[in-house]
Amino acid sequence: MQTIIFWILILLEIIQWIVIIDIILSWLAIFWLRIRPKFISDIIDPIYAFIKKNIPTNIWPFDFTPMIIFFVIIFIRALIIIIFPDVSSTYIIISQNI
Repeated sequence: MQTIIFWILILLEIIQWIVIIDIILSWLAIFWLRIRPKFISDIIDPIYAFIKKNIPTNIWPFDFTPMIIFFVIIFIRALIIIIFPDVSSTYIIISQNI
């Protein structure tokens, strides 16, 4: 069980970094560069679509979907750390060393 929880925490970390990469790549549109690798689209677009379908996230030019994803990831991570403190101590040590 601890291994599954540990890998869920790692998966949340990976999703968080992919969202950060997607945000940075979207800023390149200012310089007329439209770069978005397919693997990022394949991972992030279903998450964005699910959130946009259930929560209104646009305030005219701004899309707050990535911020909502970060809040959900932080909430899930905190919930896992509260419920499984023994797994979380290992995860925190590993994530601080990276």
